[in-house]
Formats: sequence, structure tokens, C-alpha cells
Amino acid sequence: MKNIFYTFLATVLIIVACQPPEVGYLSDNIHATQDTIFVPRGVFTIGATPAIEGSTYPLHWEITGITDTQGNPSDDLFDLHELLIWKEAFNGDTDTTLALANAKLELADKPSILINSVSGELAFTQATKYVKNTSDTYKVNVKASNVRGERQLDDFTVIKLEPFKPVEFPTEMRSRLNLVKQSNNSLSALYTSKITNGFDDNVPSVLDGTHPYITITKISEEPAFGVKVKMIITDSYDNPLHPDKIPFYPSGASYLQNYHDNSVETISDATSTSFSLPAPPFPQYARNYGGNSSYLMYYITTRDAFTVDTEAYEADFGSKDWSEFTDPNTGEIVNQAYIRWGIKINDSGTWEIKMRIPYTKLKV
Repeated sequence: MKNIFYTFLATVLIIVACQPPEVGYLSDNIHATQDTIFVPRGVFTIGATPAIEGSTYPLHWEITGITDTQGNPSDDLFDLHELLIWKEAFNGDTDTTLALANAKLELADKPSILINSVSGELAFTQATKYVKNTSDTYKVNVKASNVRGERQLDDFTVIKLEPFKPVEFPTEMRSRLNLVKQSNNSLSALYTSKITNGFDDNVPSVLDGTHPYITITKISEEPAFGVKVKMIITDSYDNPLHPDKIPFYPSGASYLQNYHDNSVETISDATSTSFSLPAPPFPQYARNYGGNSSYLMYYITTRDAFTVDTEAYEADFGSKDWSEFTDPNTGEIVNQAYIRWGIKINDSGTWEIKMRIPYTKLKV
């Protein structure tokens, strides 16, 4: 009897040993790492990578459907719209002509939503600007699969479309008048007007042209796909400064990033400098910074551009001793403007960006 039992056990073990091991693993807990993805309309945006909880690579991802908040199927984000998009990043050092920049552009019909089939990241194109419906909120269903099988993941994440912002304020910009100390040539800020970010209370006045020192206004719908930006620097009384008086901000042997690096065509006249790019957003290129700081653009003025409006300053802040900033040979207060832009223009057309330098008069 024992021999029969051992023979049976040995047979079972042989059968088990001959069965191939299970291949791969597909977790029951694959999930989005963003419960809600907030998507600004008209701007290319990428969501976070999902959590696969140890599932075997490679995974394949696909969108299986989108519903509105009532659970009704919706094709709003699948509708195609004609877009001019960058296939490669613009490089201000090499893309110096319109032809070179246009070689990196593609005019194509694109949906509002895409998915990276390898990583599972959701991407949202500029076509979201054209989605018109009664609800801005959607739920996305996806499917993940690998060698082990597949998982249908309904209501994977929520998409919330936010209003289109033609101009964004990702970082702080400043209009400042610096005074130059005659003892050591160092700078001392007399007054700074700044916009901190997009939540600054003064943003509406910048966009409607009523801010005293910084304004950004759209003056034409042309070009329809490209973007032109006209930069004007003035004194406190709106008298424009000649571009020759507005050099790049020095940084060692080079200089900080500026709008000239972001233009395929720069044109100056007696009162302004105009920059061109065949597709927004503008600026496209960052010489020194990354992230939100990539939109910092710097200039200064020469020290013979302005005279200080001491009367206006003292009317606002009281009397001041100007002697340490006064050139003993000329009797003039030596000064220099500090110009720091921090905007992102997402819309096509022609824009005027103007910065008035506080407490200055154009030097004649």
C-alpha cells in the first residue's frame, strides 16, 4: 500500500514539475496617480505616469472610452482639429531662419487627448482650446495589458478642462530703476514694480492695459498661426526708448536669456523691437533656466538712457539724499533700468508688450 502511495506522490510531483511556471504579473491595483488632471485649454500638457504596482514590463496602454459626468459616452476629446505643432524643440542658437524653424513644424489634424502606449501617460494637445460643451469634466477609461493578460480600468481618472489663457505668468517679472553708487559702481534699487505670478491681483490690469508699468495686449489676429511680439520700453511718461539703449543683460562672458534668442526674425525701429516665431507658445527657447523660470527674459538699459524724475519720486515717498548716486563731473544721477519679463504667450497673432521704467524721463 505504501508503495502505491509513494508511486502516486512521485507521479504528482513529476506532473507539477513539468508544468511551465506562470509568466509575468499583472496587478489588480493598477491606478492613476492623479485623481483629477487639470488641463489648461489650448496648451500642450502631460499627465503623470500611472502606478503599475509591480506589473511586468512592457505594458501596453490604450484609451477605451471617455464619458461625461453623467456616464454618457463622449467623443469631444477625440474630435480632430487642425493644429500647427512643434515636432522638435525650437533652438534659438541654430534655428535662426524661418525655413529652419518651419522644418520643425507640422500642420495636422489632432485630437485633444492622446495616450503614450508604453508609459500610460495621458497627453493633451492644443486642440482642447476648441472643445465646446456644457461640461468641462470627463472620465477616462483605459486598458492595460502585458504578457499575463489585460485589465480594463473604467473611470481611471478625471479630466477637468480649465479656461484658455492666452497669456500666462509662470514666474515673477520686474520693471526696476537702479541707481549707481559712485563710490563703488554698485547698484541700488530705487523702485521696483513686479508681477509675482498668475495669481497676482494686478494681472488683470496688465492685460487690459491699465497697469502703470507693465502692459501686455493683443493688437492683431495676424499671423493666424504664428506669433509676433513687439517690445516697447519707455520712461514713466510713455516716451519710447530707442532699442540701441536696451542691451542684453550680461552674465560673465555671455548674457542671460532674452527674446532675441526666441525669434527667427527680429526687426527694430526707433521705438520698438519686434520678434517673430511661426507658432506659439512664445518664448520657445531658454538659454539659462528650466521649468517655469525658462520664461525669464532679461534686458538692461544703458546709463545714458534716462534721467531720474526726482520730483515725482519725492512727491510719492518724501525727500531723498541723491548725492551718493550723483556724478560729480556732470551733476547727474547715474541710473540704469532692470528689465525682467516672465510671461508665456499661448495665442497666435501680434502682441505688444510694454514696460515703463518707474520715475524716469527720457534723456534728450
